[in-house]
Amino acid sequence: MNIFYNDNTLYINMDDIADSKDILKLKRRVFKILDDYSIDNIVLNIVTDNHDSKELLNSFIDEYQRVYHGKIIMKK
Repeated sequence: MNIFYNDNTLYINMDDIADSKDILKLKRRVFKILDDYSIDNIVLNIVTDNHDSKELLNSFIDEYQRVYHGKIIMKK
């Protein structure tokens, strides 16, 4: 996982989401950053073709939008 910040946008690059542990790690890292800094935009670049991974990723997005109300963009 590679996370970097530029121009009020948090960029997250991941190769794959194998299981719920990966999503939990993603949530902890990203939500900690968002709690510490005022960032309105997130760009997710996650390469995965796994159906289960997409469901886990959707749970992350749903929680992000419910808690932080920011803008999130998915790139593939």
